[in-house]
Amino acid sequence: MGRKSDHKKGSVFRQLVAGYILFAAVSVILLYLCMFGVLIYVGGGELESLAPYELVDEEGNVGDIRSFEGLGGWIERLDDSYHVTRVYGEKKDGITDYSIEELTEYLMTDNLVETDTSASEYRGYLKAVQGPEGTTWYLMKIARQVLKMNYIYNVGTDSKSVQVAVTSIVLFAVMFLLSCLLMSAYLSHKIRRPLNKITEGMERVRQGDSKVRLEFEAQREFSEIRDTFNMMIGKLEDDEREKQLNEEKKNRMLLEISHDIKTPVATIKSSANALEEGLIKYEELSRYYRMIDKKAGRVNTLVNELFLLLKMEDGDYQMQYERTDLCEMARQICADHYEEMTGRGLDFQIQIPEEPVYAEIDRKEFPRVIENLLGNAAKYNQTGRTTGVMVRQTGGKIRISVWDDGRAIAKELQPALFDPFVRGDRARLTSGGTGLGLAIAGKIVEKHGGKLAYVRQEERNIFTVSLDG
Repeated sequence: MGRKSDHKKGSVFRQLVAGYILFAAVSVILLYLCMFGVLIYVGGGELESLAPYELVDEEGNVGDIRSFEGLGGWIERLDDSYHVTRVYGEKKDGITDYSIEELTEYLMTDNLVETDTSASEYRGYLKAVQGPEGTTWYLMKIARQVLKMNYIYNVGTDSKSVQVAVTSIVLFAVMFLLSCLLMSAYLSHKIRRPLNKITEGMERVRQGDSKVRLEFEAQREFSEIRDTFNMMIGKLEDDEREKQLNEEKKNRMLLEISHDIKTPVATIKSSANALEEGLIKYEELSRYYRMIDKKAGRVNTLVNELFLLLKMEDGDYQMQYERTDLCEMARQICADHYEEMTGRGLDFQIQIPEEPVYAEIDRKEFPRVIENLLGNAAKYNQTGRTTGVMVRQTGGKIRISVWDDGRAIAKELQPALFDPFVRGDRARLTSGGTGLGLAIAGKIVEKHGGKLAYVRQEERNIFTVSLDG
């Protein structure tokens, strides 16, 4: 229903051409109306006041000449000897009587008069009024540059003139039609072609072509549409690549989960079967029970961390932010991990300022960041002897760094270091952890509007959390 309705409305191109024709026609009408209005205004509301012969009626009464006088004209009454007996308005010359030849010069049109008298400057309109005392003449005089006089033919009485008039009208119609055709061609070049290109590109996108690009030169508005379209397609390509990458990550994560769960579950199952069938010696029972408990604990840890990761990736999950002293929080975490670090033979260096450093954090989730980074450092620092934590505030930025002096993380692993199931030792060993610690830490920091980054500097692996203070 909507498509049929749009079809009835017609194309933009047709509407523009129709609009041009309507605009041209309305412009001509308005031009004539404006000219007519100007005449009405100059005539004081009556066109007759501008016609010299209408200023004096058949009985010799002079009407309202204010409009005529405003144009610089005046009226002279003459007797039958052509002497001036009265003046209506302000007389501009000093002539008091005329000869018939002089009057004839005033009556001539501009292109016929040749005289040195005032008739070269002023035009005259002569009207005779018959009265009981004889003929009285009224001479309406006005500057030739104000009111011009031309001959007008009555085409209704001349067949040749009618033919010329019809030919002129036809010629005007042809020129108007040609103007419309030229405008149509112009609009076709400037509007229809860009529109066709845009429509073609959108149709190709609808058919699944995500690599289409619009290439054409046009006015600024169409250029903006073209650039926006190309940017949109580029964004769609980026989204498609990101979607594909996320799909690959998801598939890899599923494989990793199945592997990490399958191994301890298989161990638990085989041990349980052996215990059920009485294949385990009495003195070995405690070892098997510990092994089952350990493997079950690993599965439980994996499930809990996977749940936490999925929770952090959920856009609807809301953190509970509170103003917290990061220094006090970091000291407490370091105290909890101190025995573990020193028990591994590591020198645990703590650089936390005495003055508080405050930030808006989730007190439940954010400590996992430092805990996971410390656990990562303790687990993979097999070649170094030192691990450290440092908190500092510079300007409006807060940085929490956890570092170790162990072997550098392989360069090929660094781009995916914060992806799930990436292990720094590149080994698929159950002792290598779940592979979710850094991914969880990165997501938590991201939820806080911060950034977690890794850098190898001064023979150290440095993980830095950056937050706004």
